[in-house]
Amino acid sequence: MSFEDQVKLQRPFRIRRSLRELVHKPSLSRSNRYSLKLPPLPSYDTNTEEYAYDILYECQRGSLSVGYSSKTLLQFDPNPWCDANMGFTPMNIENYQLPDPTWQWVSKNWMIDMTDDVDESGWQYALKFHGADWHGNYKHFRSFVRRRRWIRLRYRNKRNKETSTENEVMTKTLVDVEDASSSQPSSSSFNHQEFMEQLQRCRLDREKMFMLNNAIQSGHEDYITEKISVYLNMLDFEDTKYSLLTILFSKKSFNQLTTEEKKAIQSLSYYSDVESLLEHVHVQ
Repeated sequence: MSFEDQVKLQRPFRIRRSLRELVHKPSLSRSNRYSLKLPPLPSYDTNTEEYAYDILYECQRGSLSVGYSSKTLLQFDPNPWCDANMGFTPMNIENYQLPDPTWQWVSKNWMIDMTDDVDESGWQYALKFHGADWHGNYKHFRSFVRRRRWIRLRYRNKRNKETSTENEVMTKTLVDVEDASSSQPSSSSFNHQEFMEQLQRCRLDREKMFMLNNAIQSGHEDYITEKISVYLNMLDFEDTKYSLLTILFSKKSFNQLTTEEKKAIQSLSYYSDVESLLEHVHVQ
C-alpha cells in the first residue's frame, strides 16, 4: 500500500477524533456545578466575629396542565427544597433552624438571590435538574425545570462560640455518666408501660438516658425505636435527643429509616444536628 493510500485511510479517523475533542465538554464536579457566587459579606473583624450565608434551592417542574409547580416533580427529581449542593434537606424557609444558639439572623427574612443569571423572579431554567446548563431566560423545549436560590445572612460573636462549646462538652459528659440508682429494664422481657413509668420518675436527662441506653444494650432497641417520638418528648435537652437518635440510627442507612424515624430526625430543633445525623446515615 502506497503512502498516499495510507493517508486517505487515516484522514477520516483523524477528522472524527478531532471533532470529538472539539465538542467534548469536561463534566463538572458536583461541588463546582452548584458553587455560584454569593453577595459579598459585610466587612468585619475575623478574630471576633463571623458571618455566613445559609442557602436553600426551591425546585419546580413545568407541565402543560398546571404550569410550574413543586407538585409535578418526578421521582428522580430533587426535593422541592434542596441544600446548597442541590441535595436532600428536611428544611425550607419556614422551618429552617440556625446551626446552634450562638448564631443570630442578620436579615429578617429569607431573600431571593438575584445576583446570577436569573429572570425577574429569580428563577433559572434548564432541560433537567442534573448535569444541565442553567439560564435566566425561558426557552422553549429547554426549560422543563426551574430553580431559584434563597439566601439568609447569619452572624455570631466568636466569644459566644467558645462558651457554647464548653457547655456542650459538659452536657455530653453528663449524658455518659452512669447513675447506679436508676432502674434498669429486664434483659429477658420488656414492659413498655412499666418502663415509661420508670422514666417519668427520673428528673434529669442523664438518668433517662442511662435507662434508655440499658434498654438498647439489652436488645430492646426495636421497642424504643417504635415509640421514638414518645421518648423524645420525655427528654428536655436537644443534645440528649441527638445522642439518643445517634445511638439508635448509627447502624442504619438512610434507605432503612422508616417514615417515623425520619420525622424523629427532622423534629430536632437545631439544623446542625439534623444535618449531622443525615450525613451519618447517608455514609452507611
